[in-house]
Amino acid sequence: MRHLPSIALMVLLGACAPVGSEPACFAVVPYDAPSQRQAAVELAALPGDSALARMIDDYGDLRARIRGACGR
Repeated sequence: MRHLPSIALMVLLGACAPVGSEPACFAVVPYDAPSQRQAAVELAALPGDSALARMIDDYGDLRARIRGACGR
């Protein structure tokens, strides 16, 4: 009986062991070449300190990370 608390603790901690899993891969919307060219022209026309340009860059980084994590 004196080992019961130790055994109970080991069982409870064992339940916290990390389980291997695959990352959730979200769909990355594909854009055709003409749409990408148009977006590049419009992005280049924005002022250098544009908040929208920063957000679009962040979105591009996010898309790249998703592709990297999901092997796309």
